[in-house]
Amino acid sequence: MIRVLVVDDHRMFAESLVRVLGDEPDIEVTGVAVSAADATAQLPGAHADVCVLDYQLPDRDGAATIGELRRLVPGLRVVMLTGLAQDHTARAAYEAGCSAFVTKDRAAHDLVDAVRAAHAGLTAPAPGPAKSSAADRFGLTPREREVLRLLAEGSSTDDIMARLFVSRNTVRTHVQKVIGKLGAHSKLEAVAVARREGIV
Repeated sequence: MIRVLVVDDHRMFAESLVRVLGDEPDIEVTGVAVSAADATAQLPGAHADVCVLDYQLPDRDGAATIGELRRLVPGLRVVMLTGLAQDHTARAAYEAGCSAFVTKDRAAHDLVDAVRAAHAGLTAPAPGPAKSSAADRFGLTPREREVLRLLAEGSSTDDIMARLFVSRNTVRTHVQKVIGKLGAHSKLEAVAVARREGIV
């Protein structure tokens, strides 16, 4: 049995991770923490083999938190979760000693395999450099890029809400910003611009 401590300050997202992991016969979630301090307090009692750790915590970033956790449990494996799919974030996480780096929009698909691989002592390759800086030229934030990618896949507002664990109003706000930044007048036009510019 692989024992996992989940650390994420977004309660709804953390609960979804617990469900995803708890459905697996070989994985048991032994603790849920909402901050770096909470994680260090819970870790000894959780007897965790793997920690699923959000990069952006209210009191410390994930890279710094890895060091604290591994001082408490030297053999602990860490799977880093983030909504920020950026090269420097991934580099910092791997340099701090994480075994895998999973973006939140892919958690439902990739997290279980990442936890099993980390427990087996495997380290996933660090993500390579971004293929295009077009998104930066348009000033798109990481979350806006995620929303745009989902729109390009044909996802509805409800689909995006479920994938990113955010409210309907939040999705609408992101969509409006994406449309405005790309100089488009609709979601379809925004996707067309994004494809033309190589953003998606």
